[in-house]
Amino acid sequence: MTRDDFWAILAEGPPPTGPDDDCEELTSRLSRLLPPEIVAFDRHLTDLRLAAHRIDLWGAAYLINAGCSDDGFEYFRCWLVGQGREVYEAALGNPDSLADYGPVRSCILDGSDECECEQFMYTPDRAYERITGHGLPENIGEYPRLGAMWDFSDVEEMRRRYPRLSALLDEADALA
Repeated sequence: MTRDDFWAILAEGPPPTGPDDDCEELTSRLSRLLPPEIVAFDRHLTDLRLAAHRIDLWGAAYLINAGCSDDGFEYFRCWLVGQGREVYEAALGNPDSLADYGPVRSCILDGSDECECEQFMYTPDRAYERITGHGLPENIGEYPRLGAMWDFSDVEEMRRRYPRLSALLDEADALA
């Protein structure tokens, strides 16, 4: 399975909607693949989650979700991959670009579900178990260095780094 195949599988169905999404539709689609294909899908998912393990994306997640713990950042990255190639690659290029993405706008402006989805990362394992009767071979990967930290609660620093996301937060405050 190529990376293009991975993205094509995700594009076949709806992206994860938030923390309450069980991702059953994706699990069902993956269950129709051969076991080695599910293993490859999981490998791509892990690689993409790890590539998004960056401090600039964590800062964006902090703004989008009104805070972001270590686990919350993992679930945000799962959600981000699940949104598809275009959104994912744009966010890696410029995390502030997420201000233009409808679900992020809803999260900030409407206070809808957070932009995270823990269950997304378990879909390959659930599909693999359905067709083989046992769990996926372990595929952890190595977390890259995050980069230099800064204080996410420093409003001026966050405005400087994420002007468009910060403007959405200002708009949400004005609506409240």
